[in-house]
Amino acid sequence: MKKGQKSEDKLKNTLKFFKMNESAISTAMGGVVVLVIAGLIFNYFRTTNLKTWQGLLNGEGAQTSEEAPKDEKTLDTYKVVKGDDLWHIAEKYYKSGYNYVDIIKENNLPANGAIEVGMELKIPKVEAKAATVNGETKIAKQVTDKVSIEKKEDQKIEEAGAYTIVKGDSYWKIAVKEYGDGYAWTKIYQANKKLFPNPNIIHSGAKIVIPSSK
Repeated sequence: MKKGQKSEDKLKNTLKFFKMNESAISTAMGGVVVLVIAGLIFNYFRTTNLKTWQGLLNGEGAQTSEEAPKDEKTLDTYKVVKGDDLWHIAEKYYKSGYNYVDIIKENNLPANGAIEVGMELKIPKVEAKAATVNGETKIAKQVTDKVSIEKKEDQKIEEAGAYTIVKGDSYWKIAVKEYGDGYAWTKIYQANKKLFPNPNIIHSGAKIVIPSSK
């Protein structure tokens, strides 16, 4: 048999083999393709996840070593100027001078609260204490104001005269008698409203205060 004939027979046998096993070969080739695609997908996600973690470690969406964490307890910072003291700085931020102790604690200041011009103070986020105004609590100020008003009223009464109400009197008539001006009745009423809250009801025989006409 000639050499060319042998080669032709081999080719025919090979083709015959592939034709007979076409289904199995197709299945095997399909499996190879699936494995290749799966490998590509796996490699893609592995690379993506690696980049994501690298980004997180480098500060893209996460804390880095170069950026200090923000202190949630710190509300603000304040630079001390001439004439400052911790009480008034506390009033500025908390409406309460009593919070000066929190500023001392946050900044490790001496107990006497000594500060210097140019010093930067951290203002902690803490609950405000009793409200103060210029070193005085609002409640204390209200009490002081009330006492002051009462003292002034008492002083006016001490300087005033006395009058005994007679039948048929009214504040208007009494004002005409004492001041010669009926419209001044409100002055008499204000001085005696604790005794007669209703200016239209006064009782004969009662002694009332007649404020000074000053």
